[in-house]
Formats: sequence, C-alpha cells, structure tokens
Amino acid sequence: MNSLSKSSAAKNRSSLLLRGTLALLILLGWLSINAHGQMQAENTVTSRPMHVTHILGFEDVRRNVGGELSIENDCLSFERDGGQSAQVTIGSIQNISLGEQDKQIGGVPLTLGKAAVPFGGGRAVSLFSHKKYDSIAIEYVDNTGGFHGAIFRLAKGQGESLKTALIAHGAHIASSADLTSSENAPNESAEAQTWSLQIERVDPGATTLDPFFSYAIYENLLRDLNKSRQFKDVFRSGDRNANHVSQVLVLKTVVDKYSRGSETQRAVTTVTGATKLKVHIQLVTRNGHVLLERTLEGNVRFIGDNLGATSKVANNTAKALKRAELPTPATLMAQEARAQGVKGTL
Repeated sequence: MNSLSKSSAAKNRSSLLLRGTLALLILLGWLSINAHGQMQAENTVTSRPMHVTHILGFEDVRRNVGGELSIENDCLSFERDGGQSAQVTIGSIQNISLGEQDKQIGGVPLTLGKAAVPFGGGRAVSLFSHKKYDSIAIEYVDNTGGFHGAIFRLAKGQGESLKTALIAHGAHIASSADLTSSENAPNESAEAQTWSLQIERVDPGATTLDPFFSYAIYENLLRDLNKSRQFKDVFRSGDRNANHVSQVLVLKTVVDKYSRGSETQRAVTTVTGATKLKVHIQLVTRNGHVLLERTLEGNVRFIGDNLGATSKVANNTAKALKRAELPTPATLMAQEARAQGVKGTL
C-alpha cells in the first residue's frame, strides 16, 4: 500500500512538472513573438505616424487609449483608434522630457500561465514578461495660458526621434518657468459665495522628481478636483481667465519625498520596488492667507503602474479639501476687514 502511494505521488509530481514546463514554453514562445514585433516597431520612421498610448494630458481624449501620433501642419496630432482626434500647436510646446518604463504584458493569459508554473517559477516568468517602453512628456500651454502636461507611451527607440522631430518643427526646450500671468487684475466682488480654485504647477522641492510624475500629479489634481464639484471653477496654472474671476483660492503642491519604484521588481520580489510619494499641500488666498495645510501620501507597493501613486496623491488631496471647513468668500473678507481695522488702530 505504501509503495502504491509513493508511485502515485511520483506520477502526480511528474504530471505537474510536465504541465508547468509546457505552460512555460508556451509563454516564452509568445514573448519571443512579441519581442520580434517590438524590434519591428523600433525601426518605425519618425516622419510616419507612430502608434502610441495616450496616458494623460490631451484634453477631450480618454486616458490609456491607443492611437496614432503624428506631426501635421505644425501641429502634434493624436488620432485615437476609432476616430477621436486632438491636436496642439507645436509652437505652444514649452518642454519635452524622455523616459523609460517597464510594463507587464500578456494580461489574464499571462497571469494564468504564471499560476501554472510550479515551485515559484512564476516569478521568473514575471521577470521576462515585462516589456520596455519609451515615454515622452510634453509640456504645453493653451490659448488662455493654461499649463498642460501630456504623457505618451511609445515603442522602445521612438522617443528620441519624436523629440528631435518636434524640435525641428519649432518646439521649445527650456527649464520649467512660472507661466502665471499678472496682467488683467481680477475684478473683486463680494457677490460670489462659492470659491473657485487655481491649481499651481507641482514644485519638486528638494527631490529629483521625474517630470512624468510632476505632470501626472498636476493633471490628476485637475481631474479629481473638477469631479468633486466643490469649487465653482477649477483653473489651470497660468490660465488668464482666472484673473477675471473673484474669490479664487490657489492650491500649491510641494513634493517632500519621491521614490520612482519599479513595476518589474514588485512583480518579481513582491517586497521591493515600491513607488512612494509624499507631498505637502497648501490652500491659500491670493493675498497669501493660508486656509489649509496637509501632508499626504500616495504609494504603489504591489500591483500597478508606477504613475498610480500620482492618482492616489490627487485623490487624497481632493478628499482633504472636501473635508475642510472653508470660510465663505464673504466671511473671509469680513474677517480680513476686521483684522485690517484692528491693525489700523494700533
């Protein structure tokens, strides 16, 4: 009886190893085909449209959608798979940053395949199932001076050629500058009882914050604070329209700590490669009166894209502002008037 049990166990181990080996071979074959496709993409000529993924930043275009990016008549145009399109003039581009990211490929089939590989072999599959991409971040301003940060993911090797092409067509490359316009002072009125909000560009502080994270925090703040409906209007940094609106608060964000992390490390080790962000926010009036200060975090420790940390920071910021008991514009103006009166009697 004992001999039969041992024989049965040996057969089961052999069957498990056979199935795991077969799953691994299928996965490696699939990855080889995918890598060949990537090599072909690397040879794409810059003058032709590039297939990219729009991560965020182009207005009226959904996030994380594929499409064709091209230069047409001094405009950078993105046409989504299926027809939706958007463009910005190349002359409005203020800065361009290049980066590289790793992304797990294969989706559900890969996840199931990893589970079928015995004795921890799924970690080895995780290591080989992450594909390298180029990323390009484009800083531009709209017709009213509002600041935008757009991010695209491209095939490996295409980022530098796209940047060169954009510069050749008139894109500007400069260090970040304060684009806020001081012209057209606002027409102050006590009638409005609801605050509007202007979101300033993210200050990296003493960190080496990647521009991709800076733009993503900023764009996610705009998205989440618009969704919250807490404010009458939400303006971009530098938007001249804000100069004509009374009762505007300003949101300032300074990064205290930053660790870029690695999606591959998280998938392989599960204990290293975390992406970490800690920011300090201030909500102030135009004359510098601080209404709110908070320190917030956004981390990706296990599964998820590195930029997911920026979404968490933005979401936590929107929640903090929503919970805050802000004075109405009229109440604050009355408080400031009383303070000025007391100061004048001293």
